[in-house]
Amino acid sequence: MKKKSLVFLSAAAALTLAACGSENNNSSTSSEASKAASKSKFSSEVTHEGTAIEGGTLKYALVTPTKFSGIFIDELASNSTDSTIASQVDQSMFEYDENRKLTNTGLASIEFDVEGKSVTIKLNAKDYKWSDGKPFTIDDYIFAIEAIGNKDYTGTRYNDRYTNIVGMKDFHEGKTDSISGVEKVDDYTVKLHFEKMLPSMQLAGGAIPAYTMPKHIFKDIPVKEWEQSEYVRGDKVVGLGAFTIEKVVAGESVTLVPNKHYYKGSPKLKKVVMQIVSPNTIVSEMKAGNYDIATMPSAQYEAFKDLTNVTYVSSFAPSYEYIAFHLGKFDKTTGKNVTDPNAKMSDVKLRQAMGYALDIDAAGESLYNGLNYGTNSIILPFFKDVYNAEQEGFAYNPEKAKQLLDEAGYKDVDGDGIRESKDGSKLQINFAARTRDDANESLVQQYLLWWKEIGLDVQLYTGRTIESNNFYEKIQADDPEIDVFAAGWGVGYDPNPANLFGETAKFNFARYVNEKGTEIMKKISSTEAFDEAKLKDYYKEWQAYVKDEAFIIPTLVGDSVTAVNKRVKYYDTALATSGSKAQLYQLELTSDTPAK
Repeated sequence: MKKKSLVFLSAAAALTLAACGSENNNSSTSSEASKAASKSKFSSEVTHEGTAIEGGTLKYALVTPTKFSGIFIDELASNSTDSTIASQVDQSMFEYDENRKLTNTGLASIEFDVEGKSVTIKLNAKDYKWSDGKPFTIDDYIFAIEAIGNKDYTGTRYNDRYTNIVGMKDFHEGKTDSISGVEKVDDYTVKLHFEKMLPSMQLAGGAIPAYTMPKHIFKDIPVKEWEQSEYVRGDKVVGLGAFTIEKVVAGESVTLVPNKHYYKGSPKLKKVVMQIVSPNTIVSEMKAGNYDIATMPSAQYEAFKDLTNVTYVSSFAPSYEYIAFHLGKFDKTTGKNVTDPNAKMSDVKLRQAMGYALDIDAAGESLYNGLNYGTNSIILPFFKDVYNAEQEGFAYNPEKAKQLLDEAGYKDVDGDGIRESKDGSKLQINFAARTRDDANESLVQQYLLWWKEIGLDVQLYTGRTIESNNFYEKIQADDPEIDVFAAGWGVGYDPNPANLFGETAKFNFARYVNEKGTEIMKKISSTEAFDEAKLKDYYKEWQAYVKDEAFIIPTLVGDSVTAVNKRVKYYDTALATSGSKAQLYQLELTSDTPAK
């Protein structure tokens, strides 16, 4: 096997790596990704010795280089840090099991009528209360549906999950004052009527609306002003979650205290402090015992693996990093993504070539200690029911990349080693990436080198990586100066691609829509897809389509490793919310002071 030498650059140092691979290997990396997904370096749960004390303050590290934006309700939160905080003060209507299937535990039960194209949702109790003591009824659930469907709604949740409700489109366009498909039965029950029934309705985060909002508060605030409201930011957020917010240090930390009205009983902890901690300092912070729980940066595994005051648990992370191409814009007037056939990156062979130029497995081994690695599909092995292990991915193949560019007409006209556009003019591709940690800085520089090796002049937009919140603002605003970008997201528990890549999906940052893709998504969302064999076939078709069109190229997936201080009695990485023993409100400490 031919050796290839790769140089990973960072601001701090240059690291030379020799990795094993074949430049002419067209095979998928799926078998490796699938194997890696089924095993982890650490257990999925831990129980520490000691007797639990009463109360105590748990310190939870939010490991990120970026301050949180401070939007603490699920309907409006748009990044993972805000959502992590919001999840403690807000509450979904439904719970789910280890297979991501909805259960009739939690706030509500759900009954499906596939033939009648409806679901009936009923609260499991009549004495639920918001954290301010006001009663929670089905009106608050209906209000959340109407809020997201409102034409002035500023968040990103309005998608096929909502437009599928009968009458929603007319309501959204202001043609009606109510949604005809939302039928209130009584104060604790609602029947939702849909245009079509979807298999993902049975899944957590799937096609059934799950958000709730305190109507008694938000009904008096204009929808377009919600994001700036004190009931969205700060310590006045009213929710159904286990905690309420006692104090906010803007962008830096949130102190949570028990919600005395929480329907599952009072949390065992007296307080939880969730605080932003830089990836560059988290190892020393955990060693000093300054935090009880933290997701550790894979790039620093060698530095943290031997800490003695913590125990590590891990699981395959339902998230991935990716490279995407700016191929159009989001038309706010129509609420649709519009693909530009003349976009700089519109040639599919150019996009495919940029995918084949990347040696993601080598990057994962060198920069992330093998905890991260390449994948063959945007449908992850996490979704074992629909993931296609045989799907061909973008395995490292620079010779194929060069061949694709030649075929597409991107050739080096003047002999300087850099390819020109098809018409012979200068081709410069602007690449944007968000600021994360030193390993990411190194990876970004390596991307530029790999693309240069196949003759492409790819320049880092602004000359540096961009602070995360600012980065996503630019991406969502379709900054015309950005041609290609590296980003990442959690996939949630529903693999249905419509909410991320559909014509109306605001998260479709590539703005790529075509008839074939839309047709496949329709099949995934059809009643025929209730047949599991057909559903799997439709997902195979989707995965092949994404690979062929290459509007998005998945890069890194892997383990999420969590450090747990030895004073935390029990912790696990269980997927299920129904029956889980490690949600924050259930955690206990064995000492007032952390293990050091």
